[in-house]
Amino acid sequence: MKLSLIAPPVLALAVAAIFTGGNTTEGYDLIGHNLSLSQRDFRVNNNLTAAGANNNNTPHANFPDAQGFVMAMWKGAIEWGSLLHGDGGGDTTQNLGLGSGAANFDASFQGETTAIGNLGDNICSGLDGNSGGVLAFAEITGSGAWRMRFYQGWNWADGPGSIGFSQMDLQSVATHEYGHCLGLGHSGTGAATMAPTAANGQTGPRSIHADDIAGLQAIYGAASATKPTISGLSLSGSTLTITGTNFDATGNQVWFTRANNQGNGTPLKATNVPSTGGGTQIVVAVPNDVRTGGDVLVQKSGNAHSSLSNAYPADLSGSICSGPTNVCFSFPNSTGNIGQLSITGSQNVAANDTVLFGSQLPAGQFGIFLYGQGFTGTTISQGVFCLGGAPFYRLPIVQTDPFGFVNYALDLTNMPLGGDISQGETWNFQLWHRENGGNSNFSETLAYPFCN
Repeated sequence: MKLSLIAPPVLALAVAAIFTGGNTTEGYDLIGHNLSLSQRDFRVNNNLTAAGANNNNTPHANFPDAQGFVMAMWKGAIEWGSLLHGDGGGDTTQNLGLGSGAANFDASFQGETTAIGNLGDNICSGLDGNSGGVLAFAEITGSGAWRMRFYQGWNWADGPGSIGFSQMDLQSVATHEYGHCLGLGHSGTGAATMAPTAANGQTGPRSIHADDIAGLQAIYGAASATKPTISGLSLSGSTLTITGTNFDATGNQVWFTRANNQGNGTPLKATNVPSTGGGTQIVVAVPNDVRTGGDVLVQKSGNAHSSLSNAYPADLSGSICSGPTNVCFSFPNSTGNIGQLSITGSQNVAANDTVLFGSQLPAGQFGIFLYGQGFTGTTISQGVFCLGGAPFYRLPIVQTDPFGFVNYALDLTNMPLGGDISQGETWNFQLWHRENGGNSNFSETLAYPFCN
């Protein structure tokens, strides 16, 4: 094995003996980068119109709502995952199942996009031509930012089982190219997925070889005994129950796949989520604007490779857009009542019509609407501050009217620094206010999802 100190700008897979970059003498080769947790996303632009690239219309529970090129790319990435993807099914050519890496590495499928994207947008897409024998290539920077392209001018096949002798296997090529993206060069082991050439009719590279696994573990480490794991999901309405191991007692993030053509690839996240059962179960509200079919991952505290769980397939077609929910009460204020909140609007960020209302408050007193994604309660002055545990943000000062009412119209295009609100996120709102007599208090707290 040799260590490449500088990552080449392009790593390509070719037919015959034509290839670019990598070690060709012995074993796996390391390019010199790794993918941080902020670079684990990948998206697919299904613009590969070549014959055979989108023939697979056989659905599978481990790849919900995906077919053709999209499913092939999804399979290619999750083969490098730490554990089997769901039950590992979806490819009859792999006896050991999909998800074979056994390392502290897992990727997050972030749906489809119509963009080709720039280097660093982590998008897989088609490209005209065949470039003199090159099947596909990955553009990579030394920091791990990447983009993957597949040439149109080949007789592609997308499975799900064996393929014709004259066809080139998309899933095999996707698995190889994603290996470059996560930090591997070309291997000198001929049976490895990361070998520099591929042949027509070949499906073996769909399943990573012991040499590929050794290279992956050299970069990310063998899967830690403390790494969180997901073993099952259960959906009831908009509530998802995640079963597994090694979740944090508090402060977990649950990653979801965004709906197609939304966001920049960053996973849709529920933050500061607690677990029960000694870190074996998480119950979380499914955010809106998730993709019908996607993956769920759990990140516990920290940014180490071992802090992110395996990717587990999720059919979330039953999720709904729920209304405001009370998540925390305060103490009665000087009127004898707990300050009440209500929120109106379409719940759509683009509509920008969200209005906060407070009632049962002391008349003529100043207050400030607060918002954040924490929900830890702390007694302060005469009330309970409910937005602890995460950053929170302040809106301009308001004053209640003679009847104890107050309102504030959010301008979602001009929020406090760091407090921008995006579609698919849920935020908690609370009102701090002065009391009659000089003390202060807080209203109840409402969780409000921004969705369609």
